[in-house]
Amino acid sequence: MEQFKIYYSNKKGSSVVEFNGQLTINNIDKITQNLKTNLKTGKTLNIITKNVESLDLTFIQLIYSIVKSVEKEGIMVSVLLEVPDELKQLLINSGFQSLVN
Repeated sequence: MEQFKIYYSNKKGSSVVEFNGQLTINNIDKITQNLKTNLKTGKTLNIITKNVESLDLTFIQLIYSIVKSVEKEGIMVSVLLEVPDELKQLLINSGFQSLVN
């Protein structure tokens, strides 16, 4: 059973990808493969996390990689990481305050 879930939505030129679960180094290869297979972008891409159990720097690096790649293609990107308070504080202290809700 997967320890994470990824949901995709594409409507009127806008794409949304939502991540849930354990977003860590233990799952990063499977997450990356899932994205390579399923991610389709429109004019905009919204990246969201919800119901996060755990998250680490490998996931943050993956998100930054996606952002930089699609921005080169002229696609507008927004990132919203909805995470538990303890992870939110860790992200803020690590300099990623622009990513947290």
